[in-house]
Amino acid sequence: MTASRWRRAAVAGFVVVCTLTAACSGPRSGASATSNVSSCAAVLPLARNVVHDQGILTVVRRISRDDADALSRKLGAAPPAPPSSAARSGPHRPVRPGWPKACLVVYRGNYPAGAISKASPPAVAGHYALIVLRVRHPAVDRILVTDQPPSDLHL
Repeated sequence: MTASRWRRAAVAGFVVVCTLTAACSGPRSGASATSNVSSCAAVLPLARNVVHDQGILTVVRRISRDDADALSRKLGAAPPAPPSSAARSGPHRPVRPGWPKACLVVYRGNYPAGAISKASPPAVAGHYALIVLRVRHPAVDRILVTDQPPSDLHL
């Protein structure tokens, strides 16, 4: 094989490798079996801190505002009021209506009344801590403690 043939073969091989690399690293579309859990992965350490590393992680899934509010009402807690638009927007940030991506994380364990700060209702003891967390800028939206979770959670 001559030098020019080697050079052409090397260039062709390089093009094939670059094409395969680009195809494998491009954006994905379609359904993923782990998309609900993987989108919530960033908030799992925060949820673990809320329950002070106590209990067993039983549910991780995305949750909408309507579902989170309905869950709060089912457990006898008032849903938190959304922040006012003036507090959210600040002097230079436009107001973005809507609910940020949020996840429901449920731990099963023994949670006496007052064991989890900022739980709602605060005087309730139970075996389940249901934590709703915002994903983009990880923060706790609400914490619910109950002895009997709603049946639609499928625990």
